[in-house]
Amino acid sequence: MSIQTAPSGTVRADGTVALFGQGRHEPYAGSLSHGLGRLTLRPDAVGPDDIGPVHFNMLGFSAPATAVERGLLGTLRGPVLDVGCGPGRMLAAARDLGLASLGVDTSAPAVRLAVGRGGTAIHGSIFDPLPHEGGWGSALLLDGNIGIGGNIRVLLERVASLLAPGGRLLAEAETPDFLDVAYLAVLEDSSGHRSDAFPWARAGAAALAAHAARADLAAVATRRVQGRVFLTLERRA
Repeated sequence: MSIQTAPSGTVRADGTVALFGQGRHEPYAGSLSHGLGRLTLRPDAVGPDDIGPVHFNMLGFSAPATAVERGLLGTLRGPVLDVGCGPGRMLAAARDLGLASLGVDTSAPAVRLAVGRGGTAIHGSIFDPLPHEGGWGSALLLDGNIGIGGNIRVLLERVASLLAPGGRLLAEAETPDFLDVAYLAVLEDSSGHRSDAFPWARAGAAALAAHAARADLAAVATRRVQGRVFLTLERRA
């Protein structure tokens, strides 16, 4: 699929930039409040390439980390930065494994849930100034979070700048391998309530590895487990 370039942000009438699942009917915040239902990520408009929808099971967003996720987390060293931490399930898993961790998320309700389950999380963007810049042992971009901001290379460059030399990023890719798209998306709940449009991106393993190389991150491992694809990317010294 050909690469599409999305705007760096969608500006609302009040001058703020639209973020994942926010604005209008606030479907993300509403679904987080009860932890059930399904959210659908879909293009705001059909473009030259028909990008299919992505479905999110909110029960999975709130459930404890899976055995696969815990196993992958156990291969990393702390401290761990969870980018787009949501309600904090990976922060809880890191705590159980004895790894110091911090989550960052643009959704205030998600951060409150993460803190409520014992994690440490801050409300903000990965592109804001963050604690311990250049000193994180590892970072996470799971559950589609590689799409944050709608520009994968820029996101990876930012995460690389936060890692210590030799630090690693565990990033989840999609299938097929060469999927590489950026577009304006909306999030919609099962009742058809939509968010504002926001910039988003999706990438398969091969495309993600290519973006990583341009961000000075080396792909050191690719794991395909239970229909999911994970890349371990290492910041070059």
